[in-house]
Amino acid sequence: MTIHNLFPLVALALNLTLIALVLYRDFQSRINRTFAYFLAGLAVWNFGVFMLRMPAAAPSWALFWERAVFVGIIPVIPLYYHFVLLFLNRTQVWRRMLLIAYAFAALFMAVNPTALFIKGVKLTPWGYAPVGGVLYPAFLVYMQVFMLAGLTHLALAYWGIQSSFRRNRAKLILWGTVVSLLGGYVDFARAIVPRFERLYPIGIPANAFFSLMLGVAVVRYRLVDVGVIAKRVAIYGGLVAGILPLVWGFGVYVENRWNTTNAFSLREDVVIAFLLAVAFTPLSRSIEAWLDRVMFRKRYGFQEILSDLRGRMGSFLDVSRLADTLVQTLVSRIPLTHGVLYLYAPEHAEYRVQRVASSGAVEREWNALPVTHPLVRWLRDHKEVLVTEEIQIRRGMAEALAEAEPDLADMKVALLIPMESEGELLGILALGEKLSSDVFDAQELELLEVLVGQATIALQTSRLYEEVKHSNEQLIEADRQRSKFLAQFSHELRTPLNSIIGFSKILLKSPTSDLTSDDRNDIGTIHSNGVHLLNLINDVLDFSKIESEKVELVLETVAVEPLVAECLRSTESLIRGRKVKLHRSIQPGLLPLQADRTKFRQVLLNLLSNAVKFTPEGDVTVSVEAHDHALLVSVSDTGIGIREEDQPKLFKAFQQLNGQMHLPLGGTGLGLAISKTFVELHGGKIWVESRPGRGSTFSFTVPLEPVEVR
Repeated sequence: MTIHNLFPLVALALNLTLIALVLYRDFQSRINRTFAYFLAGLAVWNFGVFMLRMPAAAPSWALFWERAVFVGIIPVIPLYYHFVLLFLNRTQVWRRMLLIAYAFAALFMAVNPTALFIKGVKLTPWGYAPVGGVLYPAFLVYMQVFMLAGLTHLALAYWGIQSSFRRNRAKLILWGTVVSLLGGYVDFARAIVPRFERLYPIGIPANAFFSLMLGVAVVRYRLVDVGVIAKRVAIYGGLVAGILPLVWGFGVYVENRWNTTNAFSLREDVVIAFLLAVAFTPLSRSIEAWLDRVMFRKRYGFQEILSDLRGRMGSFLDVSRLADTLVQTLVSRIPLTHGVLYLYAPEHAEYRVQRVASSGAVEREWNALPVTHPLVRWLRDHKEVLVTEEIQIRRGMAEALAEAEPDLADMKVALLIPMESEGELLGILALGEKLSSDVFDAQELELLEVLVGQATIALQTSRLYEEVKHSNEQLIEADRQRSKFLAQFSHELRTPLNSIIGFSKILLKSPTSDLTSDDRNDIGTIHSNGVHLLNLINDVLDFSKIESEKVELVLETVAVEPLVAECLRSTESLIRGRKVKLHRSIQPGLLPLQADRTKFRQVLLNLLSNAVKFTPEGDVTVSVEAHDHALLVSVSDTGIGIREEDQPKLFKAFQQLNGQMHLPLGGTGLGLAISKTFVELHGGKIWVESRPGRGSTFSFTVPLEPVEVR
C-alpha cells in the first residue's frame, strides 16, 4: 500500500466525517441535507478511485469501479451548484438553471452504465483511466459549466457579503473549489491527451483539500450547525492520519528487514493507528487545548473580560450606569462591531433602546421592537441565545423568523440574547460580529448566557432600588409639603383664634358688662372651645416635627457577654462555606449595663454583617472592654478596607461606596445610619478606622451610667 493508494482513503474519511457532523443536529435543514448529499457524492467518488488503485485489478473489474466513480461524480455537479445557491440565498432567482443542472445529471446517470458514456478503461502509469464514449465530452462541458457557474456566483457575491465571518466562509469554499477544479482539469487532460498520461492525477488530493476547506468552514465559521463533536473528531482523525504513515512505514521496514511480505494489511494499519490514537488520549487533550488557542484564540481573553464584567455589575444600583458598562465593555474589549441593549417599556408595550455602543463599523438609527415582533416572540418562547448565522440551517427557526429577515439584515447583529426572569422577557442584548471575524463558539455563548443572567438580576436590583429611592424622594417631598402646609394652616388658624379667645376672655372678665347669665355661659363655651382648638393645632404642629425614624429607648439590664455570643451565633450562617473565621475578646468581669437590649443587639449585628460581607477571606473579631466610664465595643476585620475620602459618607442615609470593589454590595445604605442613631440615643458615639487593603475597625461606646430616657 503506497501513499498514492492512501490519498482517496484519506479523502473518503474526511467526507464521511463531515457527513456525520452535518446530520448530527438538523437533517431537516435544506442546506444541511444538500451539503450531506454533496459530501456523499464525493465519498462515492473517492471510494471508487481507492478500489481502482488496488493492485492487480482486472480490466473488467476496473470498468465496473470506473462507472461507480461517476455514480458519485455526476450528482456532485448539481449538488455543488445547489449548495452554493442555498449558501447565498439565491435558489429562487436561479431556480430554472438549477433544474437544468439536475436534468442533465439525471441524463448522464441514465447513460453511465452504457458505452455511450464510458466505452472502457486503459492502464496508465498511475492506474486505470476511463475511455470516454460519445457523450463523455458533453459531460465534461456540463461539469465545467456548472462548477464555474457556482464559482462565479461565489466570486461575485464575495465582496457584497457584509458579514465578515460569512465572507471568510465563502473564501474557504472559493479556494476549495478552485483547487478542486484545477485537479479536475489535470485528470481530464490525462484522460483525453495521451502525452499527459504520465502527469500525476491530482484530482483526489484536490478533493481532499476541498473537503478540508469545508471542514474548517464547518468548525470555525459554523457553515453548518454542528456540536463540539466536530473538534473531537478532528483531533482523533488527525492523530490517526498522522500515525497511519508511521505504522505503514514500520510494516515496509519489517518486510525489507526480514524479507517478508504483507507485514500488515491496510485494514490492520488503520486499526493499529486508531488504537494508538486512543492510547495517546492525554496527548489529545494537549492538542485540544492547542486547538482552542489556535482556532478560538479569543476564548481565554473572552473569559477574563466576562469575569471582570460580572464582578463589576454587582455594585451598580443605577440602570443607566449598568447598561452603559455592560454594552460598552463588550463592544470595546472583545471587540465587537456594535452592541444594543433593549429594555421593556410596559407603558408602550415595546422594547426600547436603552444603550447603543459602536466601534464605528455600524452607524444607524435604532428603533424599538414591539412585543409582537417575530424576534421578540422567538426569544420569549424559546429563552435561548439566537445566533443569526444559524437561522438558515435550522428549519423551524427559519420559518418562524422569515418575516424578521429584513430587520435582521438591517440590524447586522450576530447574537440576540434574552434577559429573562421568572418567565418574563425584561430585555434583549443584541451583539454585532467580532472585529476579528471569528465566530462565537459554544463555550463563549454559554459564558454570555451566564453574564446576561447576572446582568438581569443586577437590572432588577437597580430598578427596585430606583423605585425605592424615587418613593423615598416622594415621601420626603410629601413630608416637606405637609410640614409647610401645616405651618401655614396653623398660622392662618391661630390668628383668628387668638382674637376669638382674647375678646371672649375680655368679655367674661368685664364687670360692667350687661351680659345675662346665659350670655356668659355662651361666651364661656366659645372661649373654652377656642382654647381646646388651639391646643389641638399645637399638638398637630408638634407631631409634624417628629421624624419618622425617631424612637424611644426601653432601658433594661443587659449582660454583655451573652449578648455578644448570641450575635456571633447569628452571624455564623453568613460565613458558611467561606474562608472567614469569627473571634471574640471580652474583658473579664464586665458588669451588666443599662441599655436598650434590642437596639444594642441590632447595632452589633449590623457591624458584624458588614465586616463579613467585605472580608472575602480572613478574620472578624469582636472586642469589648470598659474604657473611661463607658463600654467600648469594636468589630475588626481583615477585609478590603475603606478609602479615607469615603469614610465620612458611611454614616449617612442611602450612601454606598460603589466603584472601588468587585463585590456585590446589596442593602439600602441605611444600616450604619440607623446604628449611629441608636448609639447616640444611648449617649455614645460611633466611628471607623480603616485603610484600603488592610481591613477596617468599627467602634462605638455606650455609657456605663444609665442615660436619661428622652
